[in-house]
Amino acid sequence: MQYLIMQKRRMALKAFENIVKIEEMKRKMSEGDFETALKVLNTIPLKKIKNSLDLSLMARVYEENGRYEEAMELLLNVYQKTKTRKTIFQLLTLSIKMLDIRYAEKFLTEYESLAPDDFYIYIFRYKIDKIKGEPYDKLIETLETLKSTEYIEKWAYELAKLYYKAGMEEECISECSDIILWFGMGSYVEKAKMLKSYYSGETNKESMIEELKRRAETAKQNE
Repeated sequence: MQYLIMQKRRMALKAFENIVKIEEMKRKMSEGDFETALKVLNTIPLKKIKNSLDLSLMARVYEENGRYEEAMELLLNVYQKTKTRKTIFQLLTLSIKMLDIRYAEKFLTEYESLAPDDFYIYIFRYKIDKIKGEPYDKLIETLETLKSTEYIEKWAYELAKLYYKAGMEEECISECSDIILWFGMGSYVEKAKMLKSYYSGETNKESMIEELKRRAETAKQNE
């Protein structure tokens, strides 16, 4: 009897220690310190963790540290228990990062059935098709549909770039004008101004590329 009591106490202590570690991991995640969060995670016995939310968070820690295979393994375990919209969103995002088209297509189909009106469907569709090397007209069609649903600065500029690459000058200038008008300021607005000025002859291609490189380097240094 005494042995059983001691065993229960040890198990309760271990469970409490895991809870403390998980909370510490969450705190580091909230601070954006995913490297330290991973160090904490490495001390947690994953087989003892049953909570799906905790496992999803742990998968994110792995993902943020570039350990995609381990993140996928955890998420697939969660997926077997509960096929929630959030879990499928995570799996879809990770599949795209891993360039796993088979999984990405599978999870996109499931996500569409759960959230048919979510504009992220078009973002995921675009990313998958871009990996597949689909032609410009198909990529453009997807981002035009996204624009009609939700106008997002990043993807508006991506659409403008596609028009540029496809040689669609009028559409590119028009899209750049829309970005400048709608968003007013910001990095993508500045990029749209540069792309528009290139078409209007105010700057040449080499100058535009050099300026974009300079901005990218500045942004990287400020991270």
